[in-house]
Amino acid sequence: MPEIITNSDASYALNFVKKICRDVGPGLPGSPQEGERADIIQKELESHLGTDNVTSEEFTFAPDAFLSSYPLCGLFMLFAALLNISMGYLMGISPWLTSIAALVFSILAPVLFIYEFVLSHELLDPLFRKKESINVIGTLRNPGSRIVKQLLIISGHHDSAPENTWLSFLGYGFFILLATFFIGYVIILVMSIIQLWGLITDNADMVRTGTLGWIMMAYPIIPAVIFALFFTRKGKDGGNVPGAADNLSACALSVAMCRFLVENPTYFPEDTEIRFISFGGEESGYRGSRRYVKRHLEELKRLDTRMLNIETIANPEFVILTSDINGTVKNSPEIVKSIVAAAERAGIPFKVKPATPGTANDSGPFSKAGLKAITLLGFKVPQQMVKFYHQKWDNPDILTIEPLLNVLKLTLDWVRNGGE
Repeated sequence: MPEIITNSDASYALNFVKKICRDVGPGLPGSPQEGERADIIQKELESHLGTDNVTSEEFTFAPDAFLSSYPLCGLFMLFAALLNISMGYLMGISPWLTSIAALVFSILAPVLFIYEFVLSHELLDPLFRKKESINVIGTLRNPGSRIVKQLLIISGHHDSAPENTWLSFLGYGFFILLATFFIGYVIILVMSIIQLWGLITDNADMVRTGTLGWIMMAYPIIPAVIFALFFTRKGKDGGNVPGAADNLSACALSVAMCRFLVENPTYFPEDTEIRFISFGGEESGYRGSRRYVKRHLEELKRLDTRMLNIETIANPEFVILTSDINGTVKNSPEIVKSIVAAAERAGIPFKVKPATPGTANDSGPFSKAGLKAITLLGFKVPQQMVKFYHQKWDNPDILTIEPLLNVLKLTLDWVRNGGE
């Protein structure tokens, strides 16, 4: 393919990221700074598309609910441990009551974690304070098309994450502590079952073993609880994390692609509409994309929608995800095939992989609704995860031209081939 997209297009995207980081800084979900970042993106889209073709959609959500699943899970683990250690004697309460309560807390911990964090079902959201966020949508149509038969979406998110406490302080030690978290939970559950079974069978040895076991297993349990309780730090105002790679890089690339297609309409497929969307609230459980899908689902289905979501572009080799929402939702094989074909035609290095635990993106709600959607992931795990992911070091200095240029080449090829 000829060098249609050049370094100047990638430089435009990089400079746009620098502008937002300089003028606003970090933007936690629901913060005023997140709104300011959205405003800058909206104005930049308007400069290319005109004000009539750019809209914004506000939505309400509870930004603290999603990540609260970690500390609440930690608290439930702590309650279960203390209840079993006491066995009723320290508080003058029946050991049956404390043992059953410990098992209940042991079961509630993973249920809460899975429903809120893994599956993002907004289980806890009614309990938290609501805030406003915004999705920004720029629309571009082929001037020669009378009827829109297909909709292509190119997206990213403009909010930034709370700081991951343990990645910032421990680096690779984060993964050891993460493993300890899950090991500690398993120990708590097993010991809760042993305690209760000892009471049921009137086996004093099992009860004593259980209590002694809690003391012996304090090493994994205590770090696990501490890990969960202090999983993130929000910081002041818009937070501590600039979010240059995650995920202003995607927003800037979406705007850069919009700019290019406006200036070069011959690469625009007929009967096609393209929406350049910057979602809010992604770091709180992709709430912006969930609200967008809920609001536009019938339209998205009618228009044969295909979505390319861009996420954290800091590495020249990309990962094309075959699944989303922690691997629980499968992406359309058709859209996977189309992105693979575009990468091959553009000569871009890539790998095709399923989403690993901890990987959930704005394409997830689209795929879950049966739409053709996919995320293009652009950073190395664990190397770059340890280096900057959800940390204060996620600033424009970590971005380079090559990964940005590669995304633009791949995206243009995908667009000019009608998402095929």
